Amino acid sequence: MSEAARVLIVDDHSIVRFGLRQILDQEAQFSVCGEAASPAEAKRQVEACWPDFAIFDLTLGARDGLGLLRELHDLRSAMGILVYSAQPELVYAPRAFEAGARGYLMKDAGIEKVPEALAAVRRGERYASGAVQRAMFQSAAAGRPPLPGALDSLSDRELQVLRLLGTGLGTAEIAAALSLSMKTVGTYRERLKLKLGVDNALQLERRAADFIRTGNL
Repeated sequence: MSEAARVLIVDDHSIVRFGLRQILDQEAQFSVCGEAASPAEAKRQVEACWPDFAIFDLTLGARDGLGLLRELHDLRSAMGILVYSAQPELVYAPRAFEAGARGYLMKDAGIEKVPEALAAVRRGERYASGAVQRAMFQSAAAGRPPLPGALDSLSDRELQVLRLLGTGLGTAEIAAALSLSMKTVGTYRERLKLKLGVDNALQLERRAADFIRTGNL
């Protein structure tokens, strides 16, 4: 039997980390080598236990994890990263794959699907739902980004600011959450208004709330 692969769990909810550890403990081919609840802790754990794979939640507190995903991929490019997230897959899966992930699994698919997804990644396959695979294939065939509607024009940081606006945070709160100045967040808000074709802050906040509710614009 081949040696069990080392797996790092990155999620800011202790109950999710517990559930993932429990289900992976039943799989002979995987062994959990560490857990992390924050970006800093995730980086420390990668350097400490040098995992073969990571199960990674895209949202750690207020932060979207696309930037961190890239950083972890740069730290250990051989590590297979499976995103396990509640964020809408048709929006985030293409960006996650571009950032270095090898699989994307929605949390509402059920935790019991994690070993299956991780095993596929271990075999060298990319793992995604049928909907994501179809969207990415159709987009590649059409020569356009695999994102719905106006979302394809947004940078990762603009998408991050949009999501936080949609959760009800104001400019000062977003600046604190992302370690940015209020002026910088204001610039992102102006860019979002321009790209989404809205005239004022209230319309932008409504569009952001729609994004949180529907996963689209």
